[in-house]
Amino acid sequence: MKTWRLPWLGYDAPALLAAQMELIDRSFGTAMLGCFLASAFLSLGLQRAPGSLPIWPWSLGMGMLCALGYFGRPWLVERCTPKGALRYAQAMSIQLGALGLLWGAGGCLYMDLADLPTALSLLTVIAGMCAAALSVFSPCLPVAVLYLVGAIVPVWLSFLVGSGSAYLALHLGIPLFLVVLLLFAHNHYRVIRHSIELRFANLDLVERLQEQRQRAEEAGRAKMVFLASASHDLRQPLHALNLFTVTLRRTALSGRQSELLGHIEASAGAAREMLNALLDFSKLEAGVVKPRPVAVRLQALFRRLEDEFAPQADTKGLIYRTRDTSILVQTDPQLLELILRNFISNAIRYTETGGLLIDCRWRGTRAVVEVWDTGIGIPASQHKAIFREFHQLGNPERDRRKGLGLGLAIVDGLAQALGVKIEVASRPGRGSVFRVWLPLARALPPQATPPLPMGARSLPPGLPVLVIDDDPAILLAMGELLRGWSLNCVCCETEEEALAQVARQTPALVIADYRLRSHRTGQQALDAIHRQLGTVLPAIILTGDTAPDRLREALASSAVLMHKPVDVDQLHATMLQLLAPDPALNPAAPA
Repeated sequence: MKTWRLPWLGYDAPALLAAQMELIDRSFGTAMLGCFLASAFLSLGLQRAPGSLPIWPWSLGMGMLCALGYFGRPWLVERCTPKGALRYAQAMSIQLGALGLLWGAGGCLYMDLADLPTALSLLTVIAGMCAAALSVFSPCLPVAVLYLVGAIVPVWLSFLVGSGSAYLALHLGIPLFLVVLLLFAHNHYRVIRHSIELRFANLDLVERLQEQRQRAEEAGRAKMVFLASASHDLRQPLHALNLFTVTLRRTALSGRQSELLGHIEASAGAAREMLNALLDFSKLEAGVVKPRPVAVRLQALFRRLEDEFAPQADTKGLIYRTRDTSILVQTDPQLLELILRNFISNAIRYTETGGLLIDCRWRGTRAVVEVWDTGIGIPASQHKAIFREFHQLGNPERDRRKGLGLGLAIVDGLAQALGVKIEVASRPGRGSVFRVWLPLARALPPQATPPLPMGARSLPPGLPVLVIDDDPAILLAMGELLRGWSLNCVCCETEEEALAQVARQTPALVIADYRLRSHRTGQQALDAIHRQLGTVLPAIILTGDTAPDRLREALASSAVLMHKPVDVDQLHATMLQLLAPDPALNPAAPA
């Protein structure tokens, strides 16, 4: 259908026109009310001579036209949408053009130049209504033009026809006033139009940014799903390999066999270290890392780290130094140790000559722990980038011995969880220093009872243990390990087999894999066993999953959660903790 358009002005695009009409619509009701009141007061104030034209028909027509505009808008339901904006603009152009003509007609019909107060009143009210219309109707230029022209041109024509040279100033001043109003209306329209276009551009930019953010989040979720799946699939055989090597180490081996087995254990340990980095990163992504701050003796932590990393530094010919300190800090010791481990392992990895120093300094109400090295250094442009996941420097060949590039990303996440500040200062070729700022502690930490050595602790011989896992290799390896500890181990591949076994003999402990057949989980199998027995058994759930949702679900379980590949000593300590009633003899294994 062909739409009516002003031949010399026209309307803007639908979306832009909708925004323009919305601006007018917000003040339109007030404008109509003001227009009616102005006409009513003008009618009451004009003094009409006997026999002159009555003013009430004009006032009545003005009131009816204003009422039509005020009460007629709700009938145009979609008036401020791109779909209905053109129709609304056309209707408003007609109505306001008629309203302007009515003001102009009032000036023609009731202008009495012999009565100066009456003439001044009419001119003042018409000029005031035109000035008010300038700010209200100029968002849509055709609407404003029709109103202004309709209100002013008839008055000007009446002056040209009915007045002499005495009113020459008004002959020239009225059209000049109209031109000025039209120029202001046009400029106001351009400003409003530009602001609307900017708003649309901003909305479009925000929409694109939201789309990009959504795509980035989807890519991040896909990455985490991929990492979780890959981590699970890799942990399964590595877990079995770890159990087999521990069992094999207890058999009679020749010197050459022991040497080869040592290489196998070292390779498996390197793979386990990389998978554990993925696990730490997934825990941070899942939000399951909950700091437990206590007073920590830094000296004890430094000595423990030195015992572990000094031999590695010696192997590379590096000097490893730790400065003694008596400072106590308030933090989570396990999370702080993990941060320092990453700093120290990176320092050893990227240092070829010289050495590294671990130090702590007192700075006001805080302590700063520093790890110095004489390594390759880091360019200033990379100081922020190194804390992104999978970002590595000096490893273009992606040497697996240099890790996955997750260490400092994990450090950044741990620092946020602890609410502490991490800093780095470095110069290429001169080395680096990594700092972590910690709050000082006022109270001494409680003295922990030292754990008994592994050889002094043992599980009761013949203890019945039920293992549930759908991987035959892991079942075989786990059975060999537990029987090597003199336990009565029964292995089942399905939940149904486990329930049947429990009906014959109640186990003292259940070790279940998280993923079982038929889309069942180890926790569901444990729940079924508990319902069958009417009691809750001590249990351990083993999992290779690192997906954030799966971690949160598994951590909510009543069983102890351990991640594959399981450290055998930690598994032994955890079983002792679950089975022995005396916590002093069997300290809890770390989660």
